[in-house]
Amino acid sequence: MHLTILKFLPAVCLAAALLASPARAEPEAPAEPTPPAEEKMSDESFAESFVGKTYQGNLDVEGWTGLGGGLVSPPIYVHHYQREDGTYLVLTSKQTGKGAYVVADALIVPKPKKGYQFIIACTQGKDHTLRFMAEASGKDAKEWWSNLRRAWEISLETGEITKVKSKGIKCINPAW
Repeated sequence: MHLTILKFLPAVCLAAALLASPARAEPEAPAEPTPPAEEKMSDESFAESFVGKTYQGNLDVEGWTGLGGGLVSPPIYVHHYQREDGTYLVLTSKQTGKGAYVVADALIVPKPKKGYQFIIACTQGKDHTLRFMAEASGKDAKEWWSNLRRAWEISLETGEITKVKSKGIKCINPAW
């Protein structure tokens, strides 16, 4: 009988040693890196993401209300959008075929200061092509407004939008 107990003694001692030994943590596998929180795209980056995009028909922009637009001068078109917070988005496009367009440029305009409106139908001098845009104010009784804060011009060749001096530019009263 003593021989039988002796056979199991090493196993019992090992089990007791394992149970009595201090707990130790096993190294864990490295945690998966947490992907960075999706960064909010800046308005400028959002606008620029449209440049080069081809489309047919209307160009809807999610989260923005289409305010219209139209032909500036063949083959350049302008599209005007507004977000709920009052920010404007302008996309110019160049017609590349029947019903096919490519976005040529993009402009973000923050909500204008009180008393001003962002208008895409503006001209300069004797040229009546509506190739200018501006933040303008004026009297409701006047057809054209010439009190401007900032202005931009649309290139009739490329559709590129550039900031320009507002001297001599007038904009149609949006309520006219």
